[in-house]
Amino acid sequence: MDLWLQDLSAILSGDSIKGISLADWALAGAVFVGFLFLRKLFSTIVTDFAKRLARKTRTDLDDNIIDALRDPLRFLFIILGFLAAINLLPLATQTHTFHLAVAGSLTTFLIFWITYNMVVPLSFFFDHLSGAFGTALTQDLKSFFIRASKIVIAFLGLMAILQEWGINVAAFLGGLGLAGMAVALAAKDTVSNVFGGLTIFIDQTFTKGDWIETPFVEGTVESTGLRATKIRSFAKALITVPNAKLADAPVVNWSRMTHRRIKMTIGLEYSTTAAQMEAIVKKIRTYLANHPDVAQDDVQKVHLVEFGSSSINLDLYYFTKTTDWLAWSDVLNANMIDIKKIVEEEGAAFAFPTRTVHVENSATTSIG
Repeated sequence: MDLWLQDLSAILSGDSIKGISLADWALAGAVFVGFLFLRKLFSTIVTDFAKRLARKTRTDLDDNIIDALRDPLRFLFIILGFLAAINLLPLATQTHTFHLAVAGSLTTFLIFWITYNMVVPLSFFFDHLSGAFGTALTQDLKSFFIRASKIVIAFLGLMAILQEWGINVAAFLGGLGLAGMAVALAAKDTVSNVFGGLTIFIDQTFTKGDWIETPFVEGTVESTGLRATKIRSFAKALITVPNAKLADAPVVNWSRMTHRRIKMTIGLEYSTTAAQMEAIVKKIRTYLANHPDVAQDDVQKVHLVEFGSSSINLDLYYFTKTTDWLAWSDVLNANMIDIKKIVEEEGAAFAFPTRTVHVENSATTSIG
């Protein structure tokens, strides 16, 4: 590392470029501009031709690969032009070595840039897993893979460039001492959240678009990232919850209901006769058994349950075929109207809380 600092000091002092003629500078500049011209030709001819060929194929994979490689390959011409230019200049040995190191770092950057850009096109294999995991979960896994891979590639690229400049990364990280321990402690929650996200994916607790409820949040899942899950509440607020907290909490996934429940209690007046009650119960049972939107493969309960303080109570407990909230509300709305009609057809009525007050008159006798 000290050698590189000495080389940089020599370059900044201007000693390394003394003695270079104007003709040498002009030649080096012309060569560099020539590579820029080749870069332009590459963009307009080779890249456009490759994209036209890719459009004729049935998949988007080749299109995505071309888009991923286009900018890095354009940058390659800048590196080649830089190398060609410095090789034409009569630079001192130290200065030439320093510039070669710069070109090496740029090449390393280019390699990791290509790898970084190729993550998205190469994640296409997740699309073939939709049959096993479902479309929503597959997209979540794909997004998780892309984010994790990009972070790892960016970190490895930085470490590789530092290593090229003589920085012992392992020794550097190990020499952080207490600072390294502090970083490790600070990263503990991040690691927990990453493993929490993996737990959510593996257990398939929920996927994007699911309506979930936990002791601390309820809403629709928008995305699950490396650290946290974003949930849109029914008040349209975006709530970010750490994955570790979600992985340890009881989660109710309402989107995975097979049917949706309707539960209500009807209070009939005490003036309702036994025959009327029997007819009402029978008609409601028949109504539910023949309703196209009521689930016939689940519980249907229509029973008189108690003599209440101001009504004879009838419990209804059944399920709809739909789990969609608006469609369920439409079914419930229609059911309530039809049940009210059944009660009215039998000459009965719904009860409401009443109180009867008996006033006792007492005669007062006065003896005078």
